[in-house]
Amino acid sequence: MVMVPAFPENTFLIEIRLARTKWRIKRITERITDTFSVPEFAERHPHVTLFGPFTLRKRVTIPRLKQAIEEAAAPFPTIPYLIDGYDMNQGLNGAVLAYRVRPSDVLVALNREISASVLPLAGTVNVWDTDPAHKWFHITIANRLDRDQGVRIFEHLTGERRSFAPLTPPSDNPCTERGRPESDDGGWLPPSIPQPPLLDEDGIRISIIHGEEILAEYDLPRHRWFRPKTLSSAREWQRSLRRFRKDRGIELTRRGIPAAGGPFVIGDLHLGHANIIRYCSRPFPHDAVSEMDSVLIRNWNATVRRSNRVFHLGDFSYTSGKSTMDYLRLLNGSITRIAGNHDKDSGEGLPHQISVTSDGIPFTLTHDPDDAVPVPGGWVIHGHYHNNDLSRYPFISFRDRRINVSAEVVGYRPVPLDELAGIIRKNGSGSENGTILLRRI
Repeated sequence: MVMVPAFPENTFLIEIRLARTKWRIKRITERITDTFSVPEFAERHPHVTLFGPFTLRKRVTIPRLKQAIEEAAAPFPTIPYLIDGYDMNQGLNGAVLAYRVRPSDVLVALNREISASVLPLAGTVNVWDTDPAHKWFHITIANRLDRDQGVRIFEHLTGERRSFAPLTPPSDNPCTERGRPESDDGGWLPPSIPQPPLLDEDGIRISIIHGEEILAEYDLPRHRWFRPKTLSSAREWQRSLRRFRKDRGIELTRRGIPAAGGPFVIGDLHLGHANIIRYCSRPFPHDAVSEMDSVLIRNWNATVRRSNRVFHLGDFSYTSGKSTMDYLRLLNGSITRIAGNHDKDSGEGLPHQISVTSDGIPFTLTHDPDDAVPVPGGWVIHGHYHNNDLSRYPFISFRDRRINVSAEVVGYRPVPLDELAGIIRKNGSGSENGTILLRRI
């Protein structure tokens, strides 16, 4: 099949390409488009569109466009948002299957500023460019789909009915071919459907796309432009991520004010584990395991005094380079480790569960919450799930009386147990169905 460019070469797009979650989202997209036999329609570069597609008005130059974007983006160091499940809409060139984006106030504000700054320079047919208050924020999975095709895929992914204008009769399309097993209503049942993602992400660079190529990117943490020849620089990306971590408080640059006595909890450091960077969208270059270790150790020692007690809830390290004892010698505090599923070489004799109390609240500390035997009326503090299933295992679930302290969920530093007890005391009443997705740092 001959691939047709999505837009003519004289058009532009302004977008935020995925940073930390790109690898995971691309894997889910590949599963979906392969499962439903539509790989030719897959989005190769997952992103959130801010403006466009558009053409520049006469006598508007590229430097003027870059100036307009820079003026709009200047107040924003990074752009947080959530990727939350699947969505669908009618696009300019057919049905669009997408990941739903839950925008932060910061993303909404940036989009509004970009629209106001670029619109006088551009000709656009995208209704959201002229009406940003009703913007559809999304990350495309596949576009240019036949409408029936898109609806069938969406309904299989979500179980939801999506109403557009009256649908045409079923046509010959990849969703009804190849002898797939059918459901009772004649629809195709794929062999496996990816779980709807719920991931936190941050926009770090704003890209100007010209035709099919990146023209330039504006780095938000460092407030500077990159030209195409420097975009692939691993060193520059490493510097951008480092600045992002420091701005967001993920990488501590000085000692905090740790609690004088109360114990701390954290799980799933995975020291020495390079693949965990991609698996759990950690804010490091994918091959920078030494840098990750250094930040995790520095964060720990900036938070914990030598006199503090720390419970680590499994999967402490996963490496052939350093031993567990090598890492333990680098960390402050009296450390009690609970066995995790990756602690095979050093986990013999470790407890699988410990009971503690803080502010009169009983807590059961364990690695995998599904194996916990909680104290009646108490809470389970756990790791194991990282940020891979935040809908069921968020930072705090008041309904399930469960707290996830995997490193990615709590900001890559140990959490005082009395802080968790304080959150429960403050928010627990009347919050049986509520959740706190991620620890606010």
